[in-house]
Amino acid sequence: MKLKKSYYNFISLTSLLLIFFFSFLIYKFFLKSDPTIINFYNNELSSDFEMEITNNLENLDNFFENFTFINNYLVNRKNYEIDINIQIKEPFAKNLINEEIIFTDNTLANFKFFTPSFINSIDLVDISNNSIQINNYLRQSLLEISNLFKVSQIEYVDGRRYNLYLVNGQIIMLPKKITKDLLVFIKQNYEILKNNTNFQEYLDLRNFHEKTIRAK
Repeated sequence: MKLKKSYYNFISLTSLLLIFFFSFLIYKFFLKSDPTIINFYNNELSSDFEMEITNNLENLDNFFENFTFINNYLVNRKNYEIDINIQIKEPFAKNLINEEIIFTDNTLANFKFFTPSFINSIDLVDISNNSIQINNYLRQSLLEISNLFKVSQIEYVDGRRYNLYLVNGQIIMLPKKITKDLLVFIKQNYEILKNNTNFQEYLDLRNFHEKTIRAK
């Protein structure tokens, strides 16, 4: 009789332990699980890349170190949702040959990380065989140059200077060093040069430091 009672006690204790165990699992993996709704507050990143981010939520700092086009990000967890706001760097141009975006700090990133609408919103096209490198002279004069010309394409030539292709098909050949004197000269004379019948194909400023320009 005692043996039978001990058996029932054992069964009861085992059942109770199993109930506690499964209750713990339900609490941990269902009631206390990570949020399952991920909200991205940007329209630049592709759905595939957002999925990669979702799969690395527990270690985003290390994950984002591999993607230097990301300027900063903010993650906000609330209840069963995670809000992710990602700011990317300022784009400069896109290279259709290499399917890369060039950012103003020379960061390069493949098209696959971005939505088609974001890629299409970048007007300037880099036609270099190797994606453009923005040298210090161009970086310092970037805003002024973009205000001077209606540029549709840019080309990095011989690893040291740039050709600008205007929307009307004309080419402006820039020198290696884009100086303040050059910018002042263009500002003061571009309207005259633009209306000059000699400037139909290109304006060659490569030897501007020698006070020499050519037009055709």
